[in-house]
Amino acid sequence: MALVVAIAAALGGVVAWQWWQEGPLRDAEAALARGQAPRALALAEYYLDLHPGSERAEADRARALSELGRADEAIEIYKRIGAATIDELRAWARAHMVRSEWSRAAPLLQQCLRLRPTDADALYELTTCRTRLGLLTEALESAERFTVLPGQGARGNILLGAIQADQSNPDEAILAYQRAEALAPDGLGLQLPPEEFFEQFGTLLLNQGRDAEAIPLFERSLAARPTASTHSLLGKALARTGEIEGARRDWNAAIELDPAGVTPREELANLALVAGDATTARDWLTPLEDLAERRFESAYLFQRLAALEKDDATFARWKAKADVLRDRQQLITSLEQLMASSPRSYWAEVVRAHKFATLGNRAQAADLINGIKRSDDEDPFVTELREAVLGTGPLPALERVPLKQF
Repeated sequence: MALVVAIAAALGGVVAWQWWQEGPLRDAEAALARGQAPRALALAEYYLDLHPGSERAEADRARALSELGRADEAIEIYKRIGAATIDELRAWARAHMVRSEWSRAAPLLQQCLRLRPTDADALYELTTCRTRLGLLTEALESAERFTVLPGQGARGNILLGAIQADQSNPDEAILAYQRAEALAPDGLGLQLPPEEFFEQFGTLLLNQGRDAEAIPLFERSLAARPTASTHSLLGKALARTGEIEGARRDWNAAIELDPAGVTPREELANLALVAGDATTARDWLTPLEDLAERRFESAYLFQRLAALEKDDATFARWKAKADVLRDRQQLITSLEQLMASSPRSYWAEVVRAHKFATLGNRAQAADLINGIKRSDDEDPFVTELREAVLGTGPLPALERVPLKQF
């Protein structure tokens, strides 16, 4: 009996000693739960100095690094030790999201949801990943699951509205934003500031020609926080309803907030061209001349200005540029429609990889291109895209995408 008591006491002492030693890790995990990532990181690193190789401390350190946006370091740790809990899976996924690696984050979030199907954060983040990858049907499914969770109705309806808009279902998108407004009439407590919520809602209505309904939403956005973009949109809505002077005031207000603003300058130049005032139109357009080499709307205004000034040579030069830019704009619109309507089709994946690479996200482009099977009769565009994404060469021109194969 004495021996048993002695052994039990010894074991109890070992457990108590271990529990005492792990105090910094318990404090680190409590700090993570409170959102105090810097403190959690300091505690985890302190523990690792005393106990090198502790996987629990490494896991806490990785979670803290992920919360602090130090994604590269967090991912390197997770590659070595994996993730043992839902919190660790989500932190790993968030690190990939910081690097815009949506296709790597999504499987980790799906694993979270298999363990906890009603995890609101994981559902929201999975919806974000699916939307960024153009998987809109799947995004709609996870957004609907998110929306029915307690307290998530308003935020969920904003997600639904954005996805419906991307799917070219504007009426459904507007209904979703109306539901969000009913649940959050002041635009508070959402995943975006009130001014952005009202601006987005107004833009949906504006795009559907419901200009009079859009105006009060833009005004509410400006009341929350004046921005150049909202002034520009309000000017457009006012102009469509015949309030030209009100539109002019808002476009000028947009330029005061953002002197480099493009759209309000174009709108004011258009007013001058309609009035036959070439001098004023040129004043508004001159800062946009370099941009007009790449932007159809600006190039077309320069074309109209040359016509007003009866400068045939300049007119011909800008018309040629505008025609090329308009064709490219129409091509991009067609490709966007392809990606939305058949997101998992061969060419949709190819075009999406090109888009990510164009935006500078080579890692996500590489993930997509690696998922596209090679074939003996692979189109030269795909071969060159593969070489460019996986190497350092130039991307093939979008104009070479064989639209006839769609």
